[in-house]
Amino acid sequence: MIRGRKPFIGRAARASPTPTRPGGAVIKRVLLAAGLATLAAACSTDGGADRITYKDPDQLSVFSIPSEWHLYELSELSALADLPFSESFQGLEFPTVSHVAFDGSPARDVTNVITPMAQASYPIGSVSVRSVGPDARDYLSRVVLHQTVLPYYTYNQPDEVAKEDFSFGAGFDGIRVLVTYVDQNNQDVAVAYLISVHDAAEQRIFSIVAGCNLTCFTTNQATIEEVVDSWLVNTKA
Repeated sequence: MIRGRKPFIGRAARASPTPTRPGGAVIKRVLLAAGLATLAAACSTDGGADRITYKDPDQLSVFSIPSEWHLYELSELSALADLPFSESFQGLEFPTVSHVAFDGSPARDVTNVITPMAQASYPIGSVSVRSVGPDARDYLSRVVLHQTVLPYYTYNQPDEVAKEDFSFGAGFDGIRVLVTYVDQNNQDVAVAYLISVHDAAEQRIFSIVAGCNLTCFTTNQATIEEVVDSWLVNTKA
């Protein structure tokens, strides 16, 4: 059964410092003023003339992207050295069950989705399902759920602008985060919005992430939110 979600209330989980680069204080003001309080506004997953709805082959999840964006299935992503937004954590591996990536670049190219987010001038992201092996189950946590998608704790000046527990119900529980961080090479700022949940019954991690650099995110925030918030999981698969 596909289940919905409660609104993202846009509160920070902790008092964290705004990035200390020039104009850093503006970053949080722009993001909050642009509508964090309504991050999870209702949106249709039925597609339409301007949207493409994707269901993975095993019917595990569904989400929508704008029709002008590009979608890359696992057969294409497998040609990359590493799958985007799929990380190990402290030596623990989470094998891929299903993985698809997307971008809003003007030109379709699978390598777009491995562009460092702080350097991406167009939205990039992915939807994945990964298995949790017996050796990882005792170590699973909210930190593992988001750091195996985007390991921003290892990046410069990570700032969890908004963070809260998240649930689809039926044992699909996890975390929802809006985070900024600073590229260590050129001081560009990345902004990412992600949701990651653990299916306790089947021992799988379901995740979606989308983002880009600060300028891009400010321009495309509403669309990025719609993509992430369109994502639903099949709790009866």
